[in-house]
Amino acid sequence: MLDRTGVNLAFSVLLICSALTWAAPSCEPFIITVKDSASGEPVPLAELETVNKISYLTDSSGRIAFLEPGLMEAGKVFFYVKAPQGYLDIKKDGFGYRGVSLNPYSGEQAELCLTPDPNYAESPEYSDLQLYRLKNDYVTSSAAYSPFEISVRDRATERGVPLVQLETEHGLTYHTDSAGRIAFYEPALMGKKVFFNIDSYGYESPNGGGKTLTPTPDGNAVIYLDRINTAERLYRITGGGIYRDSVLLGRDVPLENPLLSGKVLGQDTVAMAEYKGKYFWLWGDTDRPSYPLGNFKTSSAVSRLPGSGGLCPDEGINLDYFTNSSGFCKEMFPHPKGQVVWMNGLAGVEGKEGERLIASYGVIKGDAKGEKGIAVFNDSKEEFETLTTFEGNHNIELSGQAHRRNGYVYINCPYPSARIKAELEAFKNPQDYEAYTCLKTGTAFKGKKSQIERDENGRIVWGWKKNTSPLSDNQWQKLVEEGKASQSEAWNRLTDAGTGKKIELAFGSAGYNHHKDCWIMICNQKWGDSFLGEIWIAASEKPEGPWRKARKIVTHSAAGGLEDYTFYNASYHPEFNSGENIYFEGTYVTTYTGNRNPTPRYDYNQIMYRLNLSDPRLDGIWPQ
Repeated sequence: MLDRTGVNLAFSVLLICSALTWAAPSCEPFIITVKDSASGEPVPLAELETVNKISYLTDSSGRIAFLEPGLMEAGKVFFYVKAPQGYLDIKKDGFGYRGVSLNPYSGEQAELCLTPDPNYAESPEYSDLQLYRLKNDYVTSSAAYSPFEISVRDRATERGVPLVQLETEHGLTYHTDSAGRIAFYEPALMGKKVFFNIDSYGYESPNGGGKTLTPTPDGNAVIYLDRINTAERLYRITGGGIYRDSVLLGRDVPLENPLLSGKVLGQDTVAMAEYKGKYFWLWGDTDRPSYPLGNFKTSSAVSRLPGSGGLCPDEGINLDYFTNSSGFCKEMFPHPKGQVVWMNGLAGVEGKEGERLIASYGVIKGDAKGEKGIAVFNDSKEEFETLTTFEGNHNIELSGQAHRRNGYVYINCPYPSARIKAELEAFKNPQDYEAYTCLKTGTAFKGKKSQIERDENGRIVWGWKKNTSPLSDNQWQKLVEEGKASQSEAWNRLTDAGTGKKIELAFGSAGYNHHKDCWIMICNQKWGDSFLGEIWIAASEKPEGPWRKARKIVTHSAAGGLEDYTFYNASYHPEFNSGENIYFEGTYVTTYTGNRNPTPRYDYNQIMYRLNLSDPRLDGIWPQ
């Protein structure tokens, strides 16, 4: 990916000083110059990209004017370096990365050299974007910075729309921040008519595919989009530059740290539970500014409850990360034999001395690879410790989203078909865990060797059974293919309420909703219009189901200038239920797609959505 978002960063300095009191006093960009190692001449069109996919091309003077709010105060920042035509790529480091770590302080400079390729003799071919950058150098002074504000809003709600892509004919690409704003400043285009192609997942592009605007210094324009998604995209929860453009424009923002928190640039797979008067959050692998390899042993943060100093979920989440001495989020489960540890199933439970916090875990890499179990939070150490490990005779291994209700913790797998008493002692004994299943009590799924329980009339017996495997859609289908059961005997068979077409689930996240007086599940479809980017809602009277009808509420399938995107491990937050509205999030990432154009700042991060349960497009899913 080439210079798709960094083109206007050199001009941001003046606004940052006035909007953020902690900005560097000199308010000047960090200049990176790339030179020819043999001649000392500038090297144009070298590509430098940060860990969170912010990409720049050097101009005709071999320079980049780097000023990214938040990263300027982060210390070391790693840049992937891609040599232009006629030059050799720099050598890979010990982990296979080609790049440099720099300290981008305001007003300072750095140089790096590239070696010319002695065997290169071809005539270079340039893209429209490269030609634009060759003709238009970065401006390294803040004196002329007067951005044009572009605001993109949802026509139905008037709210700003995050994650809207605007692209010029030159290939300059911008994405709205969490308030739906872009701070546009390109001196060569100011005062001229500029056509912007406009695309956003779940929204209709304007007629003609975009809008023609005439950007002027300190001017503004509003663009309205019609939403296709039933759910409304609200904001990005994690990562750097959440309100980047709003800060550059001097607008008010809701977050205490709108540019960088815990030095987190990206993280996936959230779990959240209320614990001791706060919301406790955890995530999987986490990216940092200083190097492509970050924290692989779970990251965590807390946030205040609405009414206790916390924001309403319509506004945002002020995350207070658990950090180490470097300011980056610390390892929350420092497993001695695990290099990569993933956690899920987070829940508050009753202990002998009060409330405790537990979570499931799995060691993905290391000497203990394959180990799974339950961990408990040590409040004094502020980290998790092993409570119990799953052994070969334990047929219920917890790994999904959790929800506490009526004395139990329910775990999605992918339906909420596993449960444990909401007591610390109960989680110590995996043989007492229960699953709603048709297998014989005490047995596990073993393909064609699986043992299905039937009554004296030959009817399949579904029920809560101790130490017995729950069944995923794939496992049930295998039982049908092996002749162990018929499709008509399925307990849960989720179908599109409109077309009747079967929906294959990959992940699910369920909880009770008082407004509808039923259980609601937000779920990822596998092999939909995109592989893992389609989100559905279903409902049932009971956690075990039956779950039968669903409606699609979010899409990430290719459209216009956008390629497929993934939105995996969607998580419903019943804690945020507010009358007709519910809230859910997921991990926005290119993983499992062929998309080679990750969205700067947004990729590999969590995005929040709001859904109004009274929307008539949801008719047909509610229990009768």
